[in-house]
Amino acid sequence: MASLIPIIQEILPMILPSSISVTRASDIFPSPPPPAEGSPRDMSGGVRVLSRDAVVNKTDKMCVTILIVKPSSSTTIRHNGEQDAIIYATSGTGILLSSPPDNLIASTDNTSTTTSSSSFSDKPERHVLSPGDFAVIPAWTEHQIVNESDAVELHWIVTRSGPSPVEVNLTGWGGSELQEPTAAGVEGEGERQGQGPG
Repeated sequence: MASLIPIIQEILPMILPSSISVTRASDIFPSPPPPAEGSPRDMSGGVRVLSRDAVVNKTDKMCVTILIVKPSSSTTIRHNGEQDAIIYATSGTGILLSSPPDNLIASTDNTSTTTSSSSFSDKPERHVLSPGDFAVIPAWTEHQIVNESDAVELHWIVTRSGPSPVEVNLTGWGGSELQEPTAAGVEGEGERQGQGPG
């Protein structure tokens, strides 16, 4: 009987009914409320980093979120636990910093946008992502996303290998897990911004 379990697990999805799930852009990016009377339209303070759920807990194998980093802002240093992640840059040019692996061999490609180093005491690797670029972040890899622009928001689609995103915020490069609440102005790193119906 135990030998039939793997076969049943493969056949079950083929015979059980399943449905397509659609998440509307209006569910991910709801219209902002109108400004209060007498308040300025430019609310440059407040939340600087947002993580919006696009496809979360719809399948047991992957999830997708939208990461928005406001101008002159950055995420915390973090890793995604045992989840691999693929980033697709949709708007804005941003910097993906990653902790340098041990014994890294420097790139000889003069056109590379990657700067390499060989220890945690050195600067992290720097990867420039522009719209249309992809990046793969292996599980447990420490990274940080930086928007150096003074005017343009950074929008990246993040696909992870699990049903819901894992984000472990760290105290620094090679640091321990951040135990206190995330800094003010960061939404979605300590608490996620969920999707609406659909």
